[in-house]
Amino acid sequence: MKRKLILLLAAAVTMAAALVPIAVMADDQTATQAAGIAADTVWVIVTGCLVMFMQAGFAMLEVGYSRMKNVGTIVAKVVTNLSVSSIAYWAVGFGFAFGAGGWFAFLGGSGFFPTFSPGSQLHLPAIDASTATASAKWFFEFVFCAVSLAIVWGTMIERTKFIVYILFGIPFAAFIYPLISHQLFGGGFLEANLGAQDFAGSTVVHLTGATAGFAGLLLLGPRIGKYEKGRPNAIPGHNMPLAQLGVLILWFGWFGFNPGSTLNATNLHFADVVVVTNLAAAAGAVVALATVFAITKTMDVGMIGNGAIAAL
Repeated sequence: MKRKLILLLAAAVTMAAALVPIAVMADDQTATQAAGIAADTVWVIVTGCLVMFMQAGFAMLEVGYSRMKNVGTIVAKVVTNLSVSSIAYWAVGFGFAFGAGGWFAFLGGSGFFPTFSPGSQLHLPAIDASTATASAKWFFEFVFCAVSLAIVWGTMIERTKFIVYILFGIPFAAFIYPLISHQLFGGGFLEANLGAQDFAGSTVVHLTGATAGFAGLLLLGPRIGKYEKGRPNAIPGHNMPLAQLGVLILWFGWFGFNPGSTLNATNLHFADVVVVTNLAAAAGAVVALATVFAITKTMDVGMIGNGAIAAL
């Protein structure tokens, strides 16, 4: 009897000893997963803040290239557009862009008026590869939308009434941008059926904004005084240092735009994207400088800045 008790006790001790490493491994795995979620969330939020700061770059760029009399309207436009697009994108835009289900693979059909809480995870298959929280992903995708809307007005400054900024900004953030975003970011028809890809918004953000801006340009025509008897007249901006400050802010903000599109910080591929982004801007500035100098035999600081932005 005593021998059986000793054997049972020995077996129990052995089993307990075997289970301890398993429990420790489970705890370690849970801790590792939690650390990964935290790292990805912080990364997405920080890079999103860099992208949001690009609004200041757009403001300085447009102010510098505009005449003094229009500066106040431009600054008010930037703040107002950021505000109305934020509400519209939260209400329905995010759901149209990334919601599951939807209509004919052209728009998402869930995630409208989202509510977020610590650890909240909406069912968003297109961006579930990142472990960042749903609220962090919402913020990052919203600032992309805000940049696309800011691009629209670059072709229309100094000849657009203020109310137009609001009347167009709301449907753009609520429907127009999400429609394109769903196709290439949200698992829509172009991505799912044709294999189309867009890593950091060259089509979704920049082409969408540029197309809308071009449509507005066709409707508005040139600024008054731009052409005289068919010949273009220069309308110089009033503050080139401000314009170049805008270029540098945009250059800086792009380090959130492109690397942040990885949506996670744990695979470290974002470091490669940082290098490529910086080299692209530098090459664009150098080529623009060389081209202008070869043609005009002088330096044009505005074209240097435009070259950097175009390359980004």
